[in-house]
Amino acid sequence: MLSLVFALGTSVSVYAGEMRMYSVDVDGNNSDISNKSNFDVLALFEDEKQNNFSIEAKDIGERSARLVWSGDNVFLSYEVCVLNPLTKTYDDYDTVTQNEIKLSSLRPDTIYHFCVKNPETEEFLGAVRFRTKSLKPQLKVNNVSYNQVELSVSNVSDGVTVEIYRGKTEVIMKKIGSVKGEASFTDKKVKETETYYYKAKAVSKKSKSVTKHKNSDIVSAAVPKNMGLPKVTGETKTYAYYTAVTAKTTPQYKLLNSKECYTDPETGIRMYDGCYCVALGSYYGSAIGTKYRITLSTGKNINVILCDQKSNRHTDENHQYAVKNQDIVEFYVEKGSIPNGVRGDYGHLEQFSGKIVSIEKF
Repeated sequence: MLSLVFALGTSVSVYAGEMRMYSVDVDGNNSDISNKSNFDVLALFEDEKQNNFSIEAKDIGERSARLVWSGDNVFLSYEVCVLNPLTKTYDDYDTVTQNEIKLSSLRPDTIYHFCVKNPETEEFLGAVRFRTKSLKPQLKVNNVSYNQVELSVSNVSDGVTVEIYRGKTEVIMKKIGSVKGEASFTDKKVKETETYYYKAKAVSKKSKSVTKHKNSDIVSAAVPKNMGLPKVTGETKTYAYYTAVTAKTTPQYKLLNSKECYTDPETGIRMYDGCYCVALGSYYGSAIGTKYRITLSTGKNINVILCDQKSNRHTDENHQYAVKNQDIVEFYVEKGSIPNGVRGDYGHLEQFSGKIVSIEKF
């Protein structure tokens, strides 16, 4: 018996008066393909030898990859097939005219076998095996208040257990809970003014082990301080022209006239870093640039930044609100840009209406 074994996965055994051909798949399984071919065995051997075909999987992700191949011979098209794990045979995947293909809609953390054929002759050119990456959990901070941090987990498979870890540094963290699949998690054991770091770990259902690819990026949350409220409701919300601040060396003037500060076209209020510029009583702090979140009785939140401080002689004994108008918040606006509906009080606008029920200082 003369046995010829091809490096590209086809073996041919020649007997006296009989020729048999076998296709060897990536798992080493032989299947008789004698009746599927009538070409010359030695010619096939020479072709295989000259082709010097190579195939490689690149840019492997969670659900995609790219196959690239080359060989001595160039064909008009290439048939790409994928191994069916149930039937142990290759199924057609796609036919392309280039020497590469982008694979999509793959399953994460799964081993795939692909092969490339000449569609004209069904000649097997080469095969490649690779594993897609595991899903990497995505952890997001949705909301932070003085008494809790709300997180959400995404990009994980249904039923997978995701463990939530927390620490005051990025290095030392302890498990504080877990969720199933894509879900939300609320950390209610937080302290005001503390900064916490969080990460998520997706745990394998089979081995209960955690792999490197299953750790989320670390996210942080700065817990604000819950400030006290005065006896007034704060429904009235006054305003002042920002151009009234004229001392160019002061932090107030520098913030209100910085390149980052602009006038909101909808409200006419000056804004900085997504926050409305306001003046508050000294009870709430005097550092220009301090940020706060104000919650209204309507359920709406507004983010503000301290651009000025109310004079103590105009506020109550605790310096929480202006005595004349009983306003807690005073917006700084651009003259000529105030909406008609304001009528001297920004509380008349829907987005600012309602009582002030909490002020949180970041």
